[in-house]
Amino acid sequence: MVDEEALKPIRNVLEHVRERIDYVVHRLGKIEEVRSLAWRCRSCGYIKHFTRPMPAEVAPPCPKCRGTLFEPKG
Repeated sequence: MVDEEALKPIRNVLEHVRERIDYVVHRLGKIEEVRSLAWRCRSCGYIKHFTRPMPAEVAPPCPKCRGTLFEPKG
């Protein structure tokens, strides 16, 4: 019983550190996702524009050739 009381502050600190690490890992996952205002079709070169940055999964299909592979315009 006495040992549990002595370890309680350490446990609280470790839980807080774990919460912060989970938050940072979640934020890093969002950073790795490539978003762009314009995506270029790899087949025909058509550039599809957006009003805010979007991931590549949103761009297909190409309105010109119905292609499904896009890369960020750059």
